[in-house]
Amino acid sequence: MPQQTVNTMQDDLSTDHWPPPGCPDLCWPEQLSSESRPAWYRAVITAYAALWEGHVSQARFAPVTEADLLDLETRLSCPLPPALKAYHREFGALSLAEKICSVSPAGYTPIQPLLEAYPGITDMLEDGDNTDVLELVKDLIAFGDYLGNGNMFCFHRENHHVFYFDHDDGDMLSPFFTSVEEYLDALMIRCLAEIHENEDTGLDLLAQRHGHGLVKKWLY
Repeated sequence: MPQQTVNTMQDDLSTDHWPPPGCPDLCWPEQLSSESRPAWYRAVITAYAALWEGHVSQARFAPVTEADLLDLETRLSCPLPPALKAYHREFGALSLAEKICSVSPAGYTPIQPLLEAYPGITDMLEDGDNTDVLELVKDLIAFGDYLGNGNMFCFHRENHHVFYFDHDDGDMLSPFFTSVEEYLDALMIRCLAEIHENEDTGLDLLAQRHGHGLVKKWLY
Protein backbone atom coordinates (compact mmCIF):
# COMPACT_ATOMS: atom_id res chain seq x y z
CA MET A 1 0.00 0.00 0.00
CA PRO A 2 1.42 3.48 -0.84
CA GLN A 3 2.86 5.71 1.89
CA GLN A 4 0.06 7.62 3.63
CA THR A 5 0.34 11.34 4.37
CA VAL A 6 0.14 12.59 7.98
CA ASN A 7 -3.26 14.14 7.40
CA THR A 8 -4.96 11.11 5.88
CA MET A 9 -5.78 7.82 7.46
CA GLN A 10 -2.82 7.76 9.87
CA ASP A 11 -2.95 4.95 12.40
CA ASP A 12 -6.31 3.71 11.12
CA LEU A 13 -4.51 2.22 8.12
CA SER A 14 -2.50 -0.29 10.08
CA THR A 15 -2.63 -3.84 8.80
CA ASP A 16 -5.29 -4.55 11.44
CA HIS A 17 -7.62 -2.00 9.81
CA TRP A 18 -7.14 -2.77 6.16
CA PRO A 19 -9.11 -3.02 3.88
CA PRO A 20 -11.08 0.03 5.05
CA PRO A 21 -14.63 -0.28 6.38
CA GLY A 22 -17.15 -0.70 3.60
CA CYS A 23 -14.67 -2.15 1.13
CA PRO A 24 -16.28 -4.99 -0.86
CA ASP A 25 -14.83 -8.48 -0.76
CA LEU A 26 -12.69 -9.62 -3.68
CA CYS A 27 -15.43 -11.49 -5.56
CA TRP A 28 -18.16 -10.95 -8.11
CA PRO A 29 -21.31 -9.65 -6.38
CA GLU A 30 -24.02 -12.29 -6.24
CA GLN A 31 -26.75 -9.98 -7.48
CA LEU A 32 -25.14 -7.49 -9.83
CA SER A 33 -27.84 -5.47 -11.58
CA SER A 34 -28.41 -1.97 -12.89
CA GLU A 35 -29.84 -1.12 -9.47
CA SER A 36 -27.03 -2.60 -7.34
CA ARG A 37 -24.09 -1.81 -9.62
CA PRO A 38 -23.72 1.92 -8.71
CA ALA A 39 -23.40 1.15 -4.99
CA TRP A 40 -20.76 -1.48 -5.71
CA TYR A 41 -18.81 0.88 -7.94
CA ARG A 42 -18.94 3.63 -5.32
CA ALA A 43 -17.71 1.32 -2.55
CA VAL A 44 -14.84 0.02 -4.71
CA ILE A 45 -13.77 3.48 -5.86
CA THR A 46 -13.93 4.83 -2.30
CA ALA A 47 -11.67 2.03 -1.04
CA TYR A 48 -9.31 2.46 -3.98
CA ALA A 49 -9.08 6.18 -3.23
CA ALA A 50 -8.14 5.32 0.36
CA LEU A 51 -5.42 2.98 -0.91
CA TRP A 52 -3.77 5.83 -2.83
CA GLU A 53 -4.67 8.67 -0.48
CA GLY A 54 -2.22 11.54 -0.68
CA HIS A 55 -0.69 10.25 -3.91
CA VAL A 56 -0.92 12.05 -7.25
CA SER A 57 -2.76 8.98 -8.59
CA GLN A 58 -5.48 9.05 -5.93
CA ALA A 59 -8.93 8.44 -7.40
CA ARG A 60 -11.33 11.35 -7.01
CA PHE A 61 -15.04 11.52 -7.65
CA ALA A 62 -15.68 14.11 -10.35
CA PRO A 63 -19.22 13.74 -11.74
CA VAL A 64 -19.89 15.61 -14.97
CA THR A 65 -22.97 17.53 -16.05
CA GLU A 66 -25.53 16.58 -18.64
CA ALA A 67 -24.33 19.56 -20.68
CA ASP A 68 -20.77 18.17 -20.66
CA LEU A 69 -22.02 14.78 -21.81
CA LEU A 70 -24.13 16.33 -24.56
CA ASP A 71 -21.16 18.39 -25.75
CA LEU A 72 -19.05 15.22 -25.94
CA GLU A 73 -21.71 13.33 -27.89
CA THR A 74 -21.92 16.27 -30.30
CA ARG A 75 -18.14 16.20 -30.83
CA LEU A 76 -18.21 12.43 -31.40
CA SER A 77 -21.34 12.54 -33.59
CA CYS A 78 -22.67 9.51 -31.71
CA PRO A 79 -24.26 8.72 -28.34
CA LEU A 80 -22.16 7.37 -25.50
CA PRO A 81 -22.90 3.83 -24.33
CA PRO A 82 -25.43 4.10 -21.48
CA ALA A 83 -23.07 2.52 -18.92
CA LEU A 84 -20.25 4.94 -19.74
CA LYS A 85 -22.60 7.90 -19.63
CA ALA A 86 -23.99 6.79 -16.26
CA TYR A 87 -20.47 6.24 -14.88
CA HIS A 88 -19.34 9.76 -15.72
CA ARG A 89 -22.62 11.29 -14.62
CA GLU A 90 -22.39 9.67 -11.16
CA PHE A 91 -18.67 9.12 -10.51
CA GLY A 92 -16.32 10.55 -13.11
CA ALA A 93 -13.31 8.98 -11.34
CA LEU A 94 -10.51 8.63 -13.88
CA SER A 95 -7.51 7.22 -12.00
CA LEU A 96 -8.23 3.61 -11.05
CA ALA A 97 -6.34 0.37 -11.72
CA GLU A 98 -6.49 1.67 -15.28
CA LYS A 99 -7.11 5.19 -16.53
CA ILE A 100 -10.58 6.17 -17.71
CA CYS A 101 -10.61 8.87 -20.37
CA SER A 102 -12.13 12.24 -19.57
CA VAL A 103 -15.39 13.71 -20.84
CA SER A 104 -13.63 17.07 -21.05
CA PRO A 105 -11.22 17.62 -23.96
CA ALA A 106 -8.81 19.54 -21.73
CA GLY A 107 -6.46 18.48 -18.96
CA TYR A 108 -6.50 14.72 -19.38
CA THR A 109 -6.65 12.07 -22.10
CA PRO A 110 -10.12 12.70 -23.54
CA ILE A 111 -12.71 10.34 -24.90
CA GLN A 112 -12.09 10.66 -28.63
CA PRO A 113 -12.00 8.68 -31.89
CA LEU A 114 -9.18 6.13 -31.91
CA LEU A 115 -7.81 7.77 -35.06
CA GLU A 116 -7.31 10.96 -33.03
CA ALA A 117 -6.05 9.21 -29.91
CA TYR A 118 -3.46 7.21 -31.88
CA PRO A 119 -3.05 8.80 -35.34
CA GLY A 120 -0.06 6.59 -36.16
CA ILE A 121 -2.46 3.70 -36.64
CA THR A 122 -3.02 4.78 -40.24
CA ASP A 123 0.67 4.18 -40.98
CA MET A 124 0.48 0.80 -39.28
CA LEU A 125 -2.43 -0.14 -41.55
CA GLU A 126 -1.19 1.33 -44.81
CA ASP A 127 -0.97 -2.14 -46.37
CA GLY A 128 -3.92 -2.72 -48.69
CA ASP A 129 -4.74 -6.01 -46.95
CA ASN A 130 -5.81 -4.05 -43.85
CA THR A 131 -8.76 -2.24 -45.45
CA ASP A 132 -11.33 -3.99 -43.22
CA VAL A 133 -9.34 -3.21 -40.08
CA LEU A 134 -9.06 0.46 -41.03
CA GLU A 135 -12.81 0.63 -41.58
CA LEU A 136 -13.31 -0.81 -38.09
CA VAL A 137 -10.86 1.71 -36.61
CA LYS A 138 -12.93 4.56 -38.06
CA ASP A 139 -15.89 3.40 -35.95
CA LEU A 140 -13.98 3.07 -32.66
CA ILE A 141 -14.02 5.63 -29.83
CA ALA A 142 -11.25 5.42 -27.22
CA PHE A 143 -12.59 5.68 -23.67
CA GLY A 144 -9.95 3.88 -21.56
CA ASP A 145 -6.24 4.76 -21.54
CA TYR A 146 -5.11 1.47 -19.95
CA LEU A 147 -1.80 2.45 -18.28
CA GLY A 148 -0.94 5.45 -20.41
CA ASN A 149 1.23 3.34 -22.73
CA GLY A 150 -0.78 3.86 -25.90
CA ASN A 151 -2.92 0.75 -25.51
CA MET A 152 -6.56 1.74 -25.29
CA PHE A 153 -10.06 0.38 -24.77
CA CYS A 154 -12.56 1.55 -27.37
CA PHE A 155 -16.28 1.22 -27.95
CA HIS A 156 -17.86 0.80 -31.37
CA ARG A 157 -19.96 3.84 -32.17
CA GLU A 158 -22.89 1.73 -33.42
CA ASN A 159 -23.15 -1.45 -31.33
CA HIS A 160 -21.04 -0.30 -28.31
CA HIS A 161 -18.97 -3.50 -28.27
CA VAL A 162 -15.59 -2.98 -26.60
CA PHE A 163 -12.31 -3.56 -28.42
CA TYR A 164 -8.77 -3.53 -27.06
CA PHE A 165 -6.21 -1.66 -29.15
CA ASP A 166 -2.66 -2.96 -28.61
CA HIS A 167 -0.14 -1.08 -30.74
CA ASP A 168 2.66 -3.54 -29.88
CA ASP A 169 0.85 -6.60 -31.21
CA GLY A 170 0.38 -7.73 -34.81
CA ASP A 171 -3.25 -8.44 -33.90
CA MET A 172 -3.77 -4.86 -32.78
CA LEU A 173 -7.56 -4.92 -32.37
CA SER A 174 -9.21 -7.59 -30.23
CA PRO A 175 -12.92 -7.82 -29.37
CA PHE A 176 -13.04 -7.92 -25.57
CA PHE A 177 -16.46 -7.20 -24.10
CA THR A 178 -19.98 -6.94 -25.45
CA SER A 179 -20.57 -3.74 -23.49
CA VAL A 180 -18.79 -0.99 -21.58
CA GLU A 181 -20.64 -2.25 -18.51
CA GLU A 182 -18.70 -5.53 -18.69
CA TYR A 183 -15.42 -3.60 -18.90
CA LEU A 184 -16.27 -1.43 -15.89
CA ASP A 185 -17.26 -4.50 -13.85
CA ALA A 186 -13.92 -6.12 -14.71
CA LEU A 187 -12.09 -2.92 -13.80
CA MET A 188 -13.70 -2.97 -10.36
CA ILE A 189 -12.33 -6.51 -9.85
CA ARG A 190 -8.89 -5.25 -10.85
CA CYS A 191 -9.17 -2.45 -8.27
CA LEU A 192 -10.30 -4.88 -5.57
CA ALA A 193 -7.38 -7.20 -6.31
CA GLU A 194 -5.01 -4.30 -5.74
CA ILE A 195 -6.77 -3.23 -2.56
CA HIS A 196 -6.74 -6.77 -1.16
CA GLU A 197 -3.17 -7.34 -2.40
CA ASN A 198 -4.27 -10.53 -4.13
CA GLU A 199 -3.56 -10.29 -7.85
CA ASP A 200 -3.81 -14.05 -8.43
CA THR A 201 -7.39 -14.22 -7.18
CA GLY A 202 -8.28 -11.17 -9.23
CA LEU A 203 -6.91 -12.81 -12.37
CA ASP A 204 -8.77 -16.03 -11.59
CA LEU A 205 -12.05 -14.14 -11.18
CA LEU A 206 -11.57 -12.40 -14.52
CA ALA A 207 -10.63 -15.66 -16.24
CA GLN A 208 -13.66 -17.47 -14.83
CA ARG A 209 -15.97 -14.89 -16.35
CA HIS A 210 -14.16 -13.88 -19.52
CA GLY A 211 -11.71 -16.67 -20.31
CA HIS A 212 -7.98 -17.15 -19.88
CA GLY A 213 -7.25 -15.95 -23.41
CA LEU A 214 -8.73 -12.53 -22.78
CA VAL A 215 -6.93 -12.16 -19.45
CA LYS A 216 -3.61 -13.17 -21.00
CA LYS A 217 -4.03 -10.65 -23.82
CA TRP A 218 -5.02 -7.91 -21.38
CA LEU A 219 -2.72 -8.32 -18.40
CA TYR A 220 0.36 -10.33 -19.36
